[in-house]
Amino acid sequence: MQYGIREKGLTAFKMSTLVLALALAGCGGGGTDTVAPEPDLGTGGNSGTPGNGDTTDTLNINSSSLLDTSGNVISSVGLEGAYYQVTVTDVSGNPVPNAKVSFAIDVAGVTLTQSTSGSVLSDSNGQARVFLKPDDPSVNGAYTVTATATFDSNTATDSKTFNVQATNVTVSNLLADNSALASGAQTSLSLQVTDSNGVALNGVSVNFSASCGQIPAQTVSDTNGMVEVVYKAINEDNTLCSGPVTISASAGNSTKTTTVTVATAEATSIVYTSNELTLGIADSGSSSSGSVEFTVYSNTTPLANKEVILSLEKSPLGLSFGQLGNMADLITKTDANGNVSVNIYPGSTPGPVEIKASLGSDPRINALSKGISIASSRVTQDGLSISQGKNVLDWGMDGDSTDIVVRMVDRNGNAVPDNTVVNLTAEGGKVSPAQCLTSNGECTVTFSAQNPRPGDGRVSILAVAEGEKGYIDNNGNNAWDAGIDTFVHNIGDTFRDDNENGVFDSGEFIYPLTTRANGTCENNLDQFVQLKFSMISDSKKIEYKENFINNFVNPNIEDTCNSGLDAVVRFQTIQLLSNGSGARFTLLNNLGNPLAPQIVRASDSMVNVRVNSGGFYDLNPMPSGTTISVTVSDKTENNMSCSVEQLGGVSTVPALVDTGVPGMNLGTISNYAIDDCAAGDYFKISTTSPRGDVTTRTYIIQ
Repeated sequence: MQYGIREKGLTAFKMSTLVLALALAGCGGGGTDTVAPEPDLGTGGNSGTPGNGDTTDTLNINSSSLLDTSGNVISSVGLEGAYYQVTVTDVSGNPVPNAKVSFAIDVAGVTLTQSTSGSVLSDSNGQARVFLKPDDPSVNGAYTVTATATFDSNTATDSKTFNVQATNVTVSNLLADNSALASGAQTSLSLQVTDSNGVALNGVSVNFSASCGQIPAQTVSDTNGMVEVVYKAINEDNTLCSGPVTISASAGNSTKTTTVTVATAEATSIVYTSNELTLGIADSGSSSSGSVEFTVYSNTTPLANKEVILSLEKSPLGLSFGQLGNMADLITKTDANGNVSVNIYPGSTPGPVEIKASLGSDPRINALSKGISIASSRVTQDGLSISQGKNVLDWGMDGDSTDIVVRMVDRNGNAVPDNTVVNLTAEGGKVSPAQCLTSNGECTVTFSAQNPRPGDGRVSILAVAEGEKGYIDNNGNNAWDAGIDTFVHNIGDTFRDDNENGVFDSGEFIYPLTTRANGTCENNLDQFVQLKFSMISDSKKIEYKENFINNFVNPNIEDTCNSGLDAVVRFQTIQLLSNGSGARFTLLNNLGNPLAPQIVRASDSMVNVRVNSGGFYDLNPMPSGTTISVTVSDKTENNMSCSVEQLGGVSTVPALVDTGVPGMNLGTISNYAIDDCAAGDYFKISTTSPRGDVTTRTYIIQ
């Protein structure tokens, strides 16, 4: 082989020789010219070794062979496998180390064992090899293996065709250490793999299967032809085996079977496996039924097809299970996962529920349900209320806002089912969102000041929800019985009473879900008072009745009632709007009446000052959070120190004030004691609104 670097050296050498010859020719006198002979460098002498910086122009695979594990040349491959070895050389037959050699087989059935990259490097002798092994004893026929060598951008390829002979494999002595197993137990199995002459075969893959349970799918024989595996009498899904189980082992065309017997599983425990469950009573508008579950175990494994007896141990009135209306014991069997489940149908009464599950084979093994209750019903008319965080907002401050909380309970005082819907409307301003969903019987919206603003500074807000009328349970069964029980107040269609006169007037908002009824909406408060307060005096009954009526805030359209329990329940409240940029001050006498004229005299020892919002809303108090303060100026030379001290009343307008009725003066009153003041002294009453506006009134003592 000739290398490019030596060819350049040869050219340089020739030119140097020519120069030397010419020089010698110019020397001496007239002698015969003599030219030195050209060196005999040969065509491949002193060739470089690839891998140390030299290059090669040609790459060869000059030999390839099949070798058994002892290194002997063979022409056919058996189950024990063989090596395919090649030698990589250059054009001169010199070995080429570090050449990359990749191997491939033409068809499936024989596996090549080589590096994870799929290639190997030739060694210092230029040799590279791969191990060939038939996948199983039945593989036979002609195969071709190919080697591709690459070095210095040169490639050489070699192929060799060989024959694979099927191996006659015999599987024998398939034995289980224990052929009679307890439920869920396991045992070891062993067997031997030999050829037709009884010689142990190493590396033979043996396939296993079992009619029930778990066993390795495949394993390989050792140098003695032995195979050992473990069989488990439980399936991957944790179901248990029982009875005869057939286990098979096969390699090539040889198959052996054996049988182990698994004892029937015995139930050892039953467990309540449901989460806590809370249902509403019948017709509550929440879940009408629910399901609970028990699981039967054999030790820690769920047990299928076991008889379980379910019984109702404790329940509120009207509850049934299994099927609607059923209260008798139920007999059922566990499913493939060891579970039994039963539906629960609430009645008309709240209370705890307890279901017992017992094994049919042994009632001593049982479990009780936990955390099941029938807890809530629909909201009742007298169980709905709304409240504000503050109920006097600054009308001139767009966005001044407060939370409005809606609270609802059923007739038993339990929170209504979660996600009960409440809708709200407002006469002015903005209520957002228009509806909310309850959690633990409550939900919150926001009311904000903005246009429109009612002229009287009173915004009616109405909350409605689907529920039921309040009633007196005369027969004590906690359910409405028409003709027996009595409505506290029979309500029909509702409206938002914007003018607060207690009567529906044309133009006022009507809630669109109407009863489409035309019956009389009688008021049964007299009977309610008699039943609830039969032991108190008549005067107390009258007082209670009056208070009840005054606080019964449920706008109702007359002659829209029926005898049904279902109703749209309602509650109306008032949000006040006041002028935070100005206040109006009024002096009052001790009876609370305005003084005329509005003069403070030196003889007065006490003054009362009422503070109202200014402008259109002069009957309302200042916005919630407004502070009221007094300062004194002693302007007289009389050896007395004039003082004005607040003794009572309001120094800060509270978050919640009495909203009264339209036309009622709702201003706040502050009481001040006057001491050692003379004519000419004066004091100032100042208000500071939440947005910082200050209004002052000066009173000069006369």
